[in-house]
Amino acid sequence: MRVLIIEDDMKMRGMLKDALETVYRIDTAQTIGEALEWIESCSYGAVLLDRNLCGEDNGMEIIPKLKKRHPSCAVMIASAYGGVEERIAGLSAGADDYLEKPYDLRELRMRLDGLIRRFAPETITSGGVCLDLVNQTITAEGKTITLSKKENDVLFFLASRPDKVFSRDDIANAVYSDPASMTSNTIDVVISHIRKKLPVDVIETVKGRGYALKNV
Repeated sequence: MRVLIIEDDMKMRGMLKDALETVYRIDTAQTIGEALEWIESCSYGAVLLDRNLCGEDNGMEIIPKLKKRHPSCAVMIASAYGGVEERIAGLSAGADDYLEKPYDLRELRMRLDGLIRRFAPETITSGGVCLDLVNQTITAEGKTITLSKKENDVLFFLASRPDKVFSRDDIANAVYSDPASMTSNTIDVVISHIRKKLPVDVIETVKGRGYALKNV
């Protein structure tokens, strides 16, 4: 899952990136112009937005443009502008949640996770292959594709966070009950089997890092 952080304070921007990039693929912007460039070129599951950018209460101007291009993208405002009226203004502008600064990073993470789950799609399509995230089934060209349980588990684990690169250890710990007993190339073998069974390759190999679902 890809998340855009729009925050003009460099220190805060770095803290947020560090806190979230263990789970999400993070892009950052410090101005409205930079943010709009990212929004035009990438698809986001969520945007974390500071209202005050470069000394002006102008951050909310982004929301209508974002929602028009990506209706299913969740928007959370994180702002020093507090109080009921300010929160109402943010939500009325189209935000899906509003968190007042200062906040605990753990609360931010939990609320952002909740928003993303609420807005998450039921299906993902990559290269003509449709992954049903609810029923964990795979179809291509109108036909159902059957994988082994482990192959299915690995593929849908990658699909749980599109665009995030998972290491072999990440995959092993999520899918296998005893990852320590696995050989060094177990995950590579499973990925190879998946690729042979699908009509197109939907898995990206990121050299030195691991695997990710290809851009959807």
